[in-house]
Amino acid sequence: MRWRRPRPRPIQVVALAGSVLAAGTVLMMFNRMSGFMGRTRAEPQLIATVDLRLGNTLLAADRGEAQARADIEAGLLQLQTFAPAEPQTRAEAAKTRQWKQRFGVTRLHKTEARTPVAEAYADGYNRVMLAEIERRHGRSALDELLHGQDRATTGEPRS
Repeated sequence: MRWRRPRPRPIQVVALAGSVLAAGTVLMMFNRMSGFMGRTRAEPQLIATVDLRLGNTLLAADRGEAQARADIEAGLLQLQTFAPAEPQTRAEAAKTRQWKQRFGVTRLHKTEARTPVAEAYADGYNRVMLAEIERRHGRSALDELLHGQDRATTGEPRS
């Protein structure tokens, strides 16, 4: 009688492949954890600082208010707006000249990108400037500047 070599059953093949895979995984993990392999030098770490003030809208508004107070002390009255896509019309240019002559207020057109931080800066700046314009020229002048009402067309007496 001849001895035949028994054929491995499929379950034995799967068990052998699984054990080889598990052993390889464990060795790879030990290799990554370099302390077990005798290397004690630590990997260099990336260290960075982030300035959170750069994107903070509240601090941008505070900076705008501080700049507006400095401009008021310097004798400037101006409102900040973002530059329109098209050039000013004749009516807008005339209204701007009228504001400058009657109230001393100029419009500063910002050409930078309209971002939340830039808008917060302009809002803070304009908030202080509008309060100063109202203090100097009264509520009716402020309404005229904001809403474009002209006293000559509404029939109100000029003061």
